[in-house]
Amino acid sequence: MTEKNTNVKNNQVQPATVDRLSAHEDWTFTDANGYEWKYRFQFPGLKKAYEMLDNATMANGQIAKSILFDEYLQNIVVSEKLTSLDDLIDRPGVNELFDAMDSFLGGLL
Repeated sequence: MTEKNTNVKNNQVQPATVDRLSAHEDWTFTDANGYEWKYRFQFPGLKKAYEMLDNATMANGQIAKSILFDEYLQNIVVSEKLTSLDDLIDRPGVNELFDAMDSFLGGLL
């Protein structure tokens, strides 16, 4: 049986890097009339992402969706100034927007 010698120096493992700060996504909701509501999401930074989750976590460990939604609007949506769920009172696709922002952020954490 022949043993094979490998040179460890040539096969060094390189650390993986994640470029989160350049992460952005364009998301569009098309309403029943065919109008396209366009949003641009941008990753707010690792610390801010965890702060948003911390701010929305209630004493019982559950997430307060209204607080998390406001955090997402203030810190993830960069295409327009949205600061509260109330800013979306006359827009369709609110649940879809929340799910899209949540998936965007969750994919980067």
